[in-house]
Amino acid sequence: MAQLLALLGFSFVSSFTPGPNNILLWASGATFGFRRTVPHVIGTALAIGAMALAAGAGIAALVASVPVLGVAMRVAGSAYLLWLAWRILRLGTLHQADVARPLSVPGAMAFQVVNPKAWIFALGAVTTFLPPELPAVPGTVLVALAMMSMIVPAACAWAAAGGAMARLLDGPRRRRVVSAVLAAMVVATIMLVWI
Repeated sequence: MAQLLALLGFSFVSSFTPGPNNILLWASGATFGFRRTVPHVIGTALAIGAMALAAGAGIAALVASVPVLGVAMRVAGSAYLLWLAWRILRLGTLHQADVARPLSVPGAMAFQVVNPKAWIFALGAVTTFLPPELPAVPGTVLVALAMMSMIVPAACAWAAAGGAMARLLDGPRRRRVVSAVLAAMVVATIMLVWI
């Protein structure tokens, strides 16, 4: 029971702290509203659960035994996050009609694959909180479900905060400022991956 509470605490902190996905959820909520951002929320939870299952199936051991793979994942994730920051920065200069749709469920799932924080979250949870009293498969499923249970409210909170902020973005200057802040936050999360 103590291990499960520790896992839920770890999942809560990891889910609610700023990171590329939460910033993107905030930007999507601000641009498209909460309701249109719900597929992003669902895709995030599904992907994190799948990543935990993959980590339990051996990816964690593979990354630990082949350090260059971990570096390659960081480089690919960082490059994608820089591109994402550029897109977010441009949101402030475009009209909503010119902006692409919010992420779909598959799009949000695919984003998690290149999200370094998501991998750190999944790998860390499985390697640290896998219940020793359970066989590997049920233990990994329990970890995945616990992580997903924290992702949904966290993602909803970030998307709702973005939606609430949209009411303050009534002018192009304000949109540019918020987009610049969000883009800078995405770039800042890249530095955390390399520490």
